[in-house]
Amino acid sequence: MMVNERDDKLIDFDPKYPYILPEDWKEKNSPSVYEILATTNTLKRIYADKVIEIEEGAISNKLGEEELRNIATNYQTIKSLLFQSR
Repeated sequence: MMVNERDDKLIDFDPKYPYILPEDWKEKNSPSVYEILATTNTLKRIYADKVIEIEEGAISNKLGEEELRNIATNYQTIKSLLFQSR
């Protein structure tokens, strides 16, 4: 295989990865497994960043905990898409 040949089975590199959220999905109602996994990874990073903000006192514990709950809920919702029949 020559370097300039293209394999259609390969996924195009997305420079936003791993920072992909549902609004970045190519087909909003039918995300690819790649998009779902990238989104869950993004949410994990957002969650970790939010924990640091709370620990550093950048946001209040009450607000931070609410935001962590929202991130966790979104994570579970996105992750459940992996188990739906396609």
